[in-house]
Amino acid sequence: MRKLITLLSLLALTFSVASCGNNTKKIISDIEVETSDENNSKFVVTDFKLDVGSAELPFLNLPLPKDYGVFRMYRNNGENRVALDLNLTEILKLPGTAATLPNGTSVPVDTNGAGIIEIEISGINGKVYISQKDEMTLVGFAFSIKQLDGLGRSIGTVGIFPNFEIGKIKLTAGVYTGEETKQTGIAAFANLGGLWNELGQKRVYPLAYNSEAFYFENMQRLSRRQKRKMYRSLKRVLNKKQTLEL
Repeated sequence: MRKLITLLSLLALTFSVASCGNNTKKIISDIEVETSDENNSKFVVTDFKLDVGSAELPFLNLPLPKDYGVFRMYRNNGENRVALDLNLTEILKLPGTAATLPNGTSVPVDTNGAGIIEIEISGINGKVYISQKDEMTLVGFAFSIKQLDGLGRSIGTVGIFPNFEIGKIKLTAGVYTGEETKQTGIAAFANLGGLWNELGQKRVYPLAYNSEAFYFENMQRLSRRQKRKMYRSLKRVLNKKQTLEL
């Protein structure tokens, strides 16, 4: 039997990401990275562990267009996971752009002119993001959550994206909101470092790291009025037991 979600974890999440300090709870609590070479193409699998309390993500296996890869959601030992299986060789043939979140605002990443490739995820209002600069590889994702539509209508369009590290990997992850349906949800971006060396060989220790390749922009803080609206909106949702819908 699937657990029912109350969004209590998202209430704690929203306020924790707006606070400061080393003990701040993060949406992403762990990240795993694997690379491989197959049929003259380079692949990277990035597995994000989401810390959203008792919330349960749906099980999804959504192919990206052409041969670009797969977006997956699953649970393992009670843990929520988002995995990106990406064919970098094919994806990096696409031009980088000024990428946006599903609410229409810019992603919280400055690539210093490299641009970000964004790929729509069929079946949900979400995107996968990829960029390379100075041999560093950036990956990210965003997806909207149906139960949070009321939150976006209540507080308008904002984004809360604290920056942090897991091991040597630098990340920014948080919540974005929008006034329209399917414009409020979660997004995360990770600088994976140099996955291959200058000869195209897989690095045994992949993080030959240039932290300046991508700049994670500061989060947007909420006013007291917006916080009150957010609390009231989420409190209304908390009284309804619902399964997570994207």
